[in-house]
Amino acid sequence: MIPLMIRSYAKYRLFLLMLLLITGSCTEDFLDVENKNQVALNSFYRNKDDVWMAVNTAYNPLAFGGMFGVNYFLLINSFDDRILFETSLLDDFNISSSSGTVSLMYQALYVGVWRCSHIIYNLRTRNIPDLDDNTRNNYIAQLKTLRAMYYFYLVVLFKQPYFYDDTNLPVDYLAGYGNSDASLFWNRIKEDLLWSVNWLPQKWPSVDLGRVTRGSALALLGKAMLYKHYHYYMQNGQGGSAGDIADLRTGKQALSDLIGSGTHNLIQPKEPFTFKDYVYSYLCNFSYIPLSAGNNVYPAENNDESVWEIQYSDERIAQGWLPGWQWSGSLNGQYFSPHESSYRNHEIHPNLFLQYDTIGTPPGFDRDPRAYATCYLDGDTMEFRPDKAYFKPYRSGINNKKIAQGRGFIYSGQPTVGFGLKKYYFPVYNEKDAPKNDPVNIRIIRYSDILLMFAEYTMLLNEDQSDGLYWLNEVRARVGMAPAPALTASVIMHERDVELATEGHRFLDLVRWSFDPQWKIVWPSVFGNNAFVKGKNEYLPIPIVEINKNKGLLKQNPGW
Repeated sequence: MIPLMIRSYAKYRLFLLMLLLITGSCTEDFLDVENKNQVALNSFYRNKDDVWMAVNTAYNPLAFGGMFGVNYFLLINSFDDRILFETSLLDDFNISSSSGTVSLMYQALYVGVWRCSHIIYNLRTRNIPDLDDNTRNNYIAQLKTLRAMYYFYLVVLFKQPYFYDDTNLPVDYLAGYGNSDASLFWNRIKEDLLWSVNWLPQKWPSVDLGRVTRGSALALLGKAMLYKHYHYYMQNGQGGSAGDIADLRTGKQALSDLIGSGTHNLIQPKEPFTFKDYVYSYLCNFSYIPLSAGNNVYPAENNDESVWEIQYSDERIAQGWLPGWQWSGSLNGQYFSPHESSYRNHEIHPNLFLQYDTIGTPPGFDRDPRAYATCYLDGDTMEFRPDKAYFKPYRSGINNKKIAQGRGFIYSGQPTVGFGLKKYYFPVYNEKDAPKNDPVNIRIIRYSDILLMFAEYTMLLNEDQSDGLYWLNEVRARVGMAPAPALTASVIMHERDVELATEGHRFLDLVRWSFDPQWKIVWPSVFGNNAFVKGKNEYLPIPIVEINKNKGLLKQNPGW
């Protein structure tokens, strides 16, 4: 996630600095001469430009191939009951502690923690003459917010890995490090984000698009406290405790502050409210270019609905990688796009399409418009610009691998052989190195998610639920759907299912809800088989290579 202002000349230096932040430096006395052509710790952090470059490197690991560059979706969406992997391997949780995919995810998150913590340490301890206190605190706030996101995924995906921060950097590479209590992650996330919101702007100027904002920090605080309720308090039999209630109120207040700021809004359809207006006003949130419907244009990347967005481009970088080789784009298009040169690893399970309501729809729709913004059906055009190569119909067997059909998932009244992923793949990117160098930004927190989490908070706290129901129905109203009559667990589950489908949330939602009996998660019913093992598959295995490196001090998660 490198902000857009960084140009090619800066990226070469960033590349060297990334290596520095991973490897450190090694010297011998007889070689202890400063090389002015090489970045080294003792010649860095001397001015504000050095700090600016260092802070930028802390954004990158979220965009790595190990995370949102491909592996996050490869794993977490494959575990999703609404998405089919091309074989049953990942659908049935057939991974192990030696999985390279899992290991790269683990590494990406810890590279992020290391960079953030290392830079914060230097900002705290070094005298940088031309760096004023306000700028210093803003940089630290960016880093703490980023680190909170890395912590969040470490504790949610890996349960109890090793915790460290800028006060206890693990600089002894020969030592072993053991598991840490999950509370260390959760408490530091809360502490850091509460501090950071005071030093981050509501918005950045256009040259700094992609940097975290006050809204990003509030959103993550709200999300983290919600997940902590389930993963920490409910799982450990402390649901309803004073600490639980206090954290729930902190999280709800964070989302309330974000909503009240007016900084973010849902992208609304415009008159004459055609089929395309309803679909494109929603689908623009996953496009790399604005979508045109008649005279209406719907903004795409970094729009008002995006709260936290991973930045990619299709610029080629001669000496860099992010996350592929010599690219600044992701590999998501290579794996999941309907592009004919894509691997087409994923297909939407027909049961997702059938979840979308068929009553209370806007005129001209036989079901919730989000069904047609989320799923490709046979015959759908994959572009809206007539002069482009993919201004042609989607075809099962060409743009997908007929995964559902091959497994016998064909339902009565199903309107297509195979349902393709439309979010992030409309229009189909077909420029330069397509589908390998995918420039589409990944929106990891959207404003609609904020509104649905706020609704969940009001239900959990058993407070006046009218506000929660109001905001949930705002999400429905954006696509012309009739309001839900009451705020219940089943209503929240359904709305998150259809609003956030294929975005990498569904499986994590099911896992957290499974720790609370009121959500009635029964795993064999969810997946239609016994592939999910309760007490094991809620978390990923800690990579065996990490356990071996840490001399047995780092213990494996249960069941792995």
